[in-house]
This record gives sequence, C-alpha cells and structure tokens, in this order.
Amino acid sequence: MNKNIALGYHDFEEVRNRNLYYVDKTDFIQRVIEAENKIFLFPRPRRFGKTLNLMMLRRFFEISETSKAHLFEGLKIQKWDKFERYQGKYPVIWLSFKDVKQQNWKDCFEKITIDIANEFRRHSYVLQSSILSQDQREVYERILSKKASVTEYQESILFLSEILFLIHSVRPILLLDEYDTPINNAFSCKFYQECVDFLRVFYSIGLKDNVFLEHAVLTGIYRVAKESIFSGLNNIKVSTLLEEDFSDCFGFTPEEVRQLLVDFDAAKYEEEVKNWYNGYLFGKEQIIYNPWSILNFVDNPLREFKPYWANTSNNDIIKELIINSSTDVKVEIETLVQGGTLVKSITEEVVFGNIQQSPDALWNFFLFSGYLKIIEKKINNNIQYGVFKIPNIEIQLIFQEAIQCWFVQSQTYDRFNVVLEYLKKGRLEDFEGYFGDFIQKVLSYYDFADTEPECIYHALVLGMMVQLQSEYRITSNRESGYGRYDVVLHPLNATLPAYVFEFKRFISSKESSIEETLNNAMKQMLDNKYASVLEQEGHANIHHIAIAFKGKEVKMRYD
Repeated sequence: MNKNIALGYHDFEEVRNRNLYYVDKTDFIQRVIEAENKIFLFPRPRRFGKTLNLMMLRRFFEISETSKAHLFEGLKIQKWDKFERYQGKYPVIWLSFKDVKQQNWKDCFEKITIDIANEFRRHSYVLQSSILSQDQREVYERILSKKASVTEYQESILFLSEILFLIHSVRPILLLDEYDTPINNAFSCKFYQECVDFLRVFYSIGLKDNVFLEHAVLTGIYRVAKESIFSGLNNIKVSTLLEEDFSDCFGFTPEEVRQLLVDFDAAKYEEEVKNWYNGYLFGKEQIIYNPWSILNFVDNPLREFKPYWANTSNNDIIKELIINSSTDVKVEIETLVQGGTLVKSITEEVVFGNIQQSPDALWNFFLFSGYLKIIEKKINNNIQYGVFKIPNIEIQLIFQEAIQCWFVQSQTYDRFNVVLEYLKKGRLEDFEGYFGDFIQKVLSYYDFADTEPECIYHALVLGMMVQLQSEYRITSNRESGYGRYDVVLHPLNATLPAYVFEFKRFISSKESSIEETLNNAMKQMLDNKYASVLEQEGHANIHHIAIAFKGKEVKMRYD
C-alpha cells in the first residue's frame, strides 16, 4: 500500500495513476445509476470530497481515446455486473464554478462565460462534423470566442447537450461542481440579485425538460431555495446531509477512519481524532468524519491536532454573521460553545436574503455549511425541529475565533484583555474599574431596546469565556446549593481564584436604588450557597461578584 496522502488532488485519475491512498467511494456510481433519477443535487460542506466524487463519475462515464477501466481495478464498482455497460460510454459536459469568486457582477459574469467557453473548446472536435448546421456552427463559435449574447450563454448547456447527442447518438451526462459558489460569493459581495437572475435562467433551461441529457449531477454547499434559482424545476433529486440516501458517500465513516488510522500507524489516536473531527450525523444515523481534517492529521508526521478544515477558508461569512447578529443569537452561541444545544426549526433550502433577518435561517445556514450538526429531530405542529449542536473541537475553535473578531471590531479588545488579567490575578478592585468602562464601550454595539437585557450580559460572558477556557471551565444557569447561579468560573489550576457571578437588573417597582439591587444579588448568592459547587471541587479562594445594571449604568460589588 502506498502511504502517500492525496492532499490537494481532486482528479480521480491522477489519484489512481499516482497510486495515492484512496478511500473507496466508487459504489456512488452504481447508486446514482440505480436511483433512476435524471438530475441529482448533492449539497455538502466544503472539503468533503465533492469534487473528487464528481471527477470519479467523469472518469467512469466519459468516452475517451484510451480506456479508463484500469482506474477502477480492485475497487467496489468493478464488481458490478453492469460495469462494462456504462464505463466509457457517454460524452460528458464538465463545468466547475469553484473559482467564480469575483468582486462584482461584471467580472463574475465574464468568469462564467470563460468556464463555459473552455468546456466548448474541449468538445471543439464537433465542429469537424458535417451534421452541424451553419447556424449551430455560428453559435458554437460565438461561445468559443466569448462573443455570445447573454441569452446564448443561458442556453449553453441545452445547446451543447444537443450537439453532443447529434455527434455521438448518445445523450451526454452533465457534471457541475460547486454550482452555488457564484451565489455564495455574490451574497457576500452585494450583487446577489444580478447573479441569481442570470443563473435562474441558466439552470432552468439547462436542466428542466432537457431531453438531450442522460443524467446531471450537481454539487455545492447549499440547497439554494427553488424560488431563488430552481424555479419550476421539479425533476431534481436533492440529497442533503439530512437525507438517508447517499449519506455515506461524502466524508469518512467510522470504519473508514479506523482503517485509515491503522494503515498509517495512528490507531492509538482514534479517540482524540473522534473528539476533534467527528460529530457529523448524515441521514438518520450515519456518523461522518471531516475527511480533509483526517487526511491532514495522518499526513502530519507530528500527529498534531489542529483545525485543519478551518484553515482552508477565512470563514469571513461566519464571522460577519456572528458579529452582526442580535443579542439573542450571541447568547445562544454562548450556549453552543459551552457544549449546549439549541432547538430550531429545520429548513433545508437556503434563502440568502433571509439569513440575517431570520434566526432559524441563520442556524440552518450554519448547519449545512458544516458548522453545526443535528443530534435529534422532532415534529411539532407539522413543523420539523432539530436539536442543534457544535460537532467537534475544531468547529468550536472557529466559533471562538469569530467571537474574538466581534470584540476586535467593537474596539475593546485590548482593554478586554486587561480586564481578564485582573480577574485571573484576583485584583478585583482593578477589575471593577476597568470592567465598567469596558461594558460601556461594548454596549454601544448592542441594540439595547431589549425587554430582557440580562441576556446582553450573558453575551458578554460569551466573550470572556472564549479567552478563559484554557484556564477555567465556565458553567452558567446550573443548580448549586439552593438555586441556580448565573455564571461560575471553575479554575483548572488550583492557584487561580474561583468566581460566582450574579447579574441583576434594577427594577424601580421593587428596589429603591441600584445599590439595593447589588445587595439583593449578593444576598441571593450567599443565602442560596451558589459557591457550594466550587467548595465540593476543593476550591478555597472563591469570590462572589454581583453586577447590577440600570440601562447602561453598571455597578459591581464583590466579597
């Protein structure tokens, strides 16, 4: 066995010719054919093997001057009794929009036309045939020379399908990788509508009622809503990561990871690998590992556990969505980062325009991007709900980084670090002075018209938690003594002080002053023995901190 990992290789032919390590997914070919659907869409997170699988389909189906059958020797698909019937028997239209990431619609459209022209050039042998009419030749040459009209580009898949059918007397197969990259990029760069207007027609004409296509297989990250791009297209089989069909075709199963670790003498790391890179649940119960992270880990001679998948992208859209999210969303992210769960409605179709307006749309965006997983599904009033959770340590680090970016953008980051240093050293008088100023600056970034502003302070604890997790275990809203505390900081090192926090809002109908609110908060912590959980853990240096607030006025008391 060759122990060279296929990192950075997306062409199945190159992987096999170089004898690189390959996790056999070739039964995907048979399942596509036997599913008897004409058009397939497979949305999966980035770096989950979509391009490699699509190139595998291309090398299997495509008519070529020399046979590609040797690429499949020893693999699952070779045992299929219909192998020879389908292998190398179809013309293939191959398009990849992975590099359509331009900053404006003009450049984006130009890149799409270049990609289309390149595929027409790959099939330019058709121009030697006498079967084509003069009109067909002229259209073909205009697309080749990038001088076609917008309408001709929108009809280009249908047109090329017809030409290939005329030449080969066999209906071609369309393979389109990262179909939604132009849309994702257009959303980030603020030309979403122009992009969607073009692609809606492009996909509709190319896929709907295209009698010249045998099959079409599209991959991407999201199932973009039909009203956005697939309007009127009812003949498409969509297999999201929530569907049972094809659930083990993208990413690595536990059995595949176990074998890979054995092959690379890394079996002893299996449990830690699980904590770092496992956690996805595809379909009903198929556990899936992030393949990019697994391959990078076994390729690393030092066997370092790092966020390999996170480092393949700047995660800008995730950071932007967290930074610009509401207070409630920031509080819910705190729950997730601490290992908790959220119950949200499940919407498999992504409507980009609704992501920031609809919290549930935001969580579904995170889900299908690979940043969250669903551990349980529920039906309530005919609406499907999911229990959302962060999949693993690697993804948790991404959320923490996004939270740090939020603090940097709020221009309080340096002061924030000073606040935390005072807290860790037990210098509570200094902590009190800096904390009040820090709070004032951060609160200017919140919509303070909140009927329950306690959640704002919980969101601030989220930021504190990100920086303190290497030295403290943070818990919130847990039972201890005779009640439920707000926040407790459990030191991981016995030399650090331990803390119990209680937040209280001044209510004029109940208290005469904010000082009385502070007294009540401190009394509540002591009377209910909130510190008992810390005492049971053996901590002796325990501080109670009461924080009272009246609008943006903040006061603190500690023992």
